[in-house]
Amino acid sequence: METERRAERLTLIPITPLPQYVPSRACFSCDVCCRFPEADSFLRPYFTAAEIRAAVAHGVDQARFPDPAGSQIALAPNESGEGYLCPAFDPVTSHCRIYEVRPLDCQIYPLALMWSADRREVVLGWDTKCPFLRDSSQGLDAHAERVAALIEREATLETLAGNPRLIGRFQDDVVILRSLPVLTERLLAASPPVTHHSSLVTLHPLTLADRPRFEAAVAVVDTPLAHYAFAPHCIWRGLLDYGWTEFAEHLCLFAVSPDGLFMPLPPLGPHERFAEALLLVFSFMRERNRGSAVTRIENVPEELQPPFESMGYVLKPKDPDYLYRTADLVELAGDRYKSQRAAYNQFVRTQTFSYEPYRDEDREDCLALYRSWMAQQEARGLDDVDCTARWMLQDAASAHAEALTHHRALGLTGRVARINGTIRAYTFGYTRTAAVFCCLLEVADRSVPGLAQFIFRELCREAAALGYVSINTLDDAGLPGLARSKQAYHPIGLVPSYVATEPRQE
Repeated sequence: METERRAERLTLIPITPLPQYVPSRACFSCDVCCRFPEADSFLRPYFTAAEIRAAVAHGVDQARFPDPAGSQIALAPNESGEGYLCPAFDPVTSHCRIYEVRPLDCQIYPLALMWSADRREVVLGWDTKCPFLRDSSQGLDAHAERVAALIEREATLETLAGNPRLIGRFQDDVVILRSLPVLTERLLAASPPVTHHSSLVTLHPLTLADRPRFEAAVAVVDTPLAHYAFAPHCIWRGLLDYGWTEFAEHLCLFAVSPDGLFMPLPPLGPHERFAEALLLVFSFMRERNRGSAVTRIENVPEELQPPFESMGYVLKPKDPDYLYRTADLVELAGDRYKSQRAAYNQFVRTQTFSYEPYRDEDREDCLALYRSWMAQQEARGLDDVDCTARWMLQDAASAHAEALTHHRALGLTGRVARINGTIRAYTFGYTRTAAVFCCLLEVADRSVPGLAQFIFRELCREAAALGYVSINTLDDAGLPGLARSKQAYHPIGLVPSYVATEPRQE
């Protein structure tokens, strides 16, 4: 019980001895604070668990906090203007409704805690977005010293170490006043950026036997993104060397390209150690890659944007996954599916066919079909813009061979379509969640009208019968032709995905 009471005291950080630096008259006339241009602004204040409880007790809706263990507050649309407001802010009076229990982020403003540009230390600076400070900074250095002393006392240090997202990303428009060596040491002790020597870290080659370990790790990630599965990585082992290890109780998958080491997925493990794992994996890649720009983490889902951005990493969108309602792909109803429905009906009406489970003895016939299909694709007269498509077709040959050879061990569902007894199409898919089925590979003889529409629809029928409400057909790899084909089936949404890198050091 005493431990719980002590934790409660450490999580809520009162800085009552600290006078407010900006006069109230200036705050009440300000049109900057508590207002944000985007709903997901990284500048939203972060609340610890106890700060959330205090805010809720003072009238803030619990739903405004995505994670009760600590999170940034969800903003509300500004009903009288553009942008978004902190839900604790009263735009009529310019008062904070929870001023007495406002979080640390708000208590110290216009000062800000952030990582330095090289992420080697935590610094305290002043935000040039504050209109008052742009006109008057008298006594600011002395005020910063008082804040620094309070921040580096034991109770506050322990809370900050337990809530590393209270330390913001580096901002060019925050003027650094002083470093915080004690806080830096505490954070690095709690989440050391380098507790390894890269040459001593063992990367275990990714094998089919690793599937149970991998699937257990991705199962806890609530995203429909197709890459959160074993098969879409393992089939590319012929092109990239995949290896895994563990950092901070997280399963960490790496791929070795000619340019160096990168991560095809973020670290997979317990939420409370995610920040520590990120620091470790970036340090590991940086040391191994010796400055190569390849250092990155791919397939970051939208749900993980906040921790990445709050730690200063740069997120750039990558090609999104295409998500469809399974029933739409089965029914093909209405004018918008007129062409697909007509092609399907023509195939069924004019061909003698069968649709069957893939068998091991079908492998060579399917590989021969892939070679023929690749020649058909290239014979379409691909122009210079489609050079990437040619390379991808060649690279994908090994991935298809891997899937055809190890479909059971990979957890794939495979189907073939025969015409007059000859395999003319095949497809493979897998389960992402109980509601989402992913179509991984599809090859159909282009000389047979309606065959591609047929095999895709039949696989969707099976998925619907098994209760999958959504179909994910992966991304379009940036290929315009593939994007048009996927758009023609009218996705219900594009699932965002990001690539995370460290901030560029000038």
